[in-house]
Amino acid sequence: MTNRSLLRTASFVMLATATFVISATSGARAQRQQGERPPVSWVNSKLPDGPGLTHRVLASQAMGHGVGYVVWTPADYDAGGKTRYPVIYFLHGMGGSEASDSAGFSGLIARGIRKGVVPPVICVFPNGGRSGYREGVEKMIIEELIPLIDKSYPTKAEVSSRVVAGFSMGGAGAVRLSLLHPELFCAAGSWGGGMWRDADEILAAAESGADTLRANAYDALLINGAQDRPDAYEPLAQKLDKLKIPHEMVILPDTPHNLGLYYELSGDRMAEFLGKHLNKAADNPK
Repeated sequence: MTNRSLLRTASFVMLATATFVISATSGARAQRQQGERPPVSWVNSKLPDGPGLTHRVLASQAMGHGVGYVVWTPADYDAGGKTRYPVIYFLHGMGGSEASDSAGFSGLIARGIRKGVVPPVICVFPNGGRSGYREGVEKMIIEELIPLIDKSYPTKAEVSSRVVAGFSMGGAGAVRLSLLHPELFCAAGSWGGGMWRDADEILAAAESGADTLRANAYDALLINGAQDRPDAYEPLAQKLDKLKIPHEMVILPDTPHNLGLYYELSGDRMAEFLGKHLNKAADNPK
């Protein structure tokens, strides 16, 4: 059953890119309010400071052009292949790019690894443009990027070792992709996301994929601010309740649509959630 809880205490997370993320999000929102939409830059090689980050470009047939993505590898990363790593895919919000959240989110995961709540893991940050992670971008991630990562890095290429998370458009995209492709992800985490024009598609996917979701021990963490569409996932929560699929809705008091605040108020909670499911795979290797 859904556990709708209020987070009453904040675990402060010092993230080097929090100010950048907040200003970028605010700038993108201001442009949208003024009716301005700058063209999408699909390759953004300049990365914020952060250890373990590498920028790469995927020659995407689905998109018909190159698409940038960032890979983060943990401290003591073993590139030789003796150690196999689970993977977290993190999807940026509207107005972001592959570079936007790479240092902030990987810093959060590095903290979780040091605390022992997240296993050593690879993080991947694809550029989703303004797509909602639908159509060509969805095909690019599912059919091109995930196979490429599993081929190019020493990953545990199995559903129990792959999760997806994101913020805003990316949070919505994480939930959508995980339900439309239940054979690929064992968990999804959303900050400030929701269901909009494709709500019927998502609810139908949960219904049709319920057996696969349950077999893969799927779980979802749906975090929204009290000032950021707190009921955005209510229809999905009701559907997952009916299907007996684990999930949790968390409402953060006095919180607007601001990634920096989501990090500060629930960053540890998200890291622990993702790490819990990836640790299950580590504890029960195939």
